[in-house]
Amino acid sequence: MLSRGLSILRTFAPRNGWLSNHQIADAVGLPRPTVSRITANLTSLGYLDYAAEQGKYRLGTAALALGYGAFSSLDVWTVARPYLRDLARDADALAVLSLRDGMHMVCNEVFHGEHILTLRLNAGSRMQLPHSTMGHALVGTLAGLERQTLLEEVREHFPDEWRTLKPALEDAVRQVTRRGFCATLGTAELGVNGVGCVLDLRNAPATYVLGCAAPALRFPPERLENEIGPRLMQIKASIERQLGEAADGEPGRAGAGALE
Repeated sequence: MLSRGLSILRTFAPRNGWLSNHQIADAVGLPRPTVSRITANLTSLGYLDYAAEQGKYRLGTAALALGYGAFSSLDVWTVARPYLRDLARDADALAVLSLRDGMHMVCNEVFHGEHILTLRLNAGSRMQLPHSTMGHALVGTLAGLERQTLLEEVREHFPDEWRTLKPALEDAVRQVTRRGFCATLGTAELGVNGVGCVLDLRNAPATYVLGCAAPALRFPPERLENEIGPRLMQIKASIERQLGEAADGEPGRAGAGALE
């Protein structure tokens, strides 16, 4: 049973896309009822996430945590840390490396500029995904079924806010398509502006998002557009290059599309 479970988990490498029981059964050469039983068990243990609307699975947080150690001898935290530290110092802002966990973005690394007194996020802090710059950047970068599934989850968890969230997330898609990063004004906290972008690390077991935020007086829209956003994109490229996983321009990673 253990070997079968591990073979199923391996079918999601390297991109952790959504797969149905039928697709998994074909990939591992097991009967579909057997696969259905194992995927149900793996889901209950947190090793798989399940999208009921599509009847598909992808790796869950528990599996990602187990697999991270094999990702690289130079892990994302180690590589990103000096870049984020410099960005926080130079821009006198908050610089963050985050990871999605359900309807939250979890801060893995957080650095504060000298005068950042009101934004007291720390490593381990959780921000609601649709109310964070990094969550908007993630939505803007996903494509196809992945994006639609996430949007349906947002609509389900935030039904009273969906009418406001929908156009903001549509705008995030357009921004990422046009320039690779997303800028938000007052999304995470009133009077706070920020930018975010997604690291394209194809063999990573999860999707990591970079963010930088500061009070609106320090980060007016033109500074986000012309200075902070491009700086964050440079950091993204440096991290990807250092990890040997530079983006190859694969179609479909980001693109505009209407939200239903």
